[in-house]
Amino acid sequence: MSKRDYYEVLGVSRDASADEIKKAYRKLAQQYHPDRNPGDHEAEEKFKEAAEAYSVLSDPDKRSAFDRFGFSGGGGGSPFGGFSNMDDIFSNLGDIFGDLFGGGHRARRKGEDIVMGIGLTFQESLFGAQKSLTVNRQAACEACRGTGAKDGTARVVCETCKGQGQVALRQGFFMFAQTCPACRGEGSVVKHKCPECKGRGKVQKTESLKVTIPAGIDHGRTIRLTGKGQPAPDNGVAGDLYLTVEVKSHPDFERDGVDLHTERSISFPQAALGCQLEIAVPAESGERAETLQVPAGTQPGDVLTLPRCGVPHMDGSQGGSARRGDLHVHVRLQVPTSLSSEEEALVRQLAELGGHGVNPKKGIFQKIFGTDN
Repeated sequence: MSKRDYYEVLGVSRDASADEIKKAYRKLAQQYHPDRNPGDHEAEEKFKEAAEAYSVLSDPDKRSAFDRFGFSGGGGGSPFGGFSNMDDIFSNLGDIFGDLFGGGHRARRKGEDIVMGIGLTFQESLFGAQKSLTVNRQAACEACRGTGAKDGTARVVCETCKGQGQVALRQGFFMFAQTCPACRGEGSVVKHKCPECKGRGKVQKTESLKVTIPAGIDHGRTIRLTGKGQPAPDNGVAGDLYLTVEVKSHPDFERDGVDLHTERSISFPQAALGCQLEIAVPAESGERAETLQVPAGTQPGDVLTLPRCGVPHMDGSQGGSARRGDLHVHVRLQVPTSLSSEEEALVRQLAELGGHGVNPKKGIFQKIFGTDN
């Protein structure tokens, strides 16, 4: 069977750009890929035909020869050999397939992330702070400039993966890629190791960092410091440092989002007649006093609110207190455990006026023996 013109196979013009050729081949390869057409002999032949056309037109030298001399290539025989089977395609076009279907040219790997905790006081979590911390991380070896190779030598391309960092495995119609076991995905190996870092290219160092804690951050939230993680192989992008916030509890306040909750005990007269209470409210300088109006007839368990006395909204600004949640005061009734004679008389009079039955006043025998007998 005679071969079709490679431009015709891909459906592009003879002056098509490299990107147009790649795009056309991607479309055909996805359409006729064996994984999508199991057992379809016609689709397999079209897949081989498209692969052969792309292998020629994607190579500037081969394309030039084809444009000038056609299938003869200007020599005694055609230099544009086809692919005999699917394994031949995947073996010879491994780089092309990776580039087209997600992974071709080996991307620089990112360094590992570091995760650690950072402790904050309740005050620091509300209004922000500047914190210093020490991080143990790896850094590029100065002796070999991070290459891992002895001075005067250099890393060499891995023979197993040919510098790709991955090796292809084929099982039936499926193609799998895995990290190269020889170079562990780096694409190169060290023949003569640096004596300082033993070929690792990295050494352990302790680094001091200053961290800005945003106002309003809550317990369990994470702060990300970009590029402060472990260095990457081949001078790639460093990993990130993730700080998990751990906020100490406060004896008087409990946080719920941007709101705060606290408890305050009042006496029966204060609850019945109303009063004013001075409430200590968290402030950037420590605490400030706010006046809380307790209305007459307040019941135990009632919740009274001081607006904008809660947690600053996280807006990225240091101590951003313009927008704050509320402070909710839960009212508790404080009942005296002992009364003077005058106080007891007044309470009994109040109970009598209200028609409330109470225990009778204790006689002398009750006070001594706990009984009248």
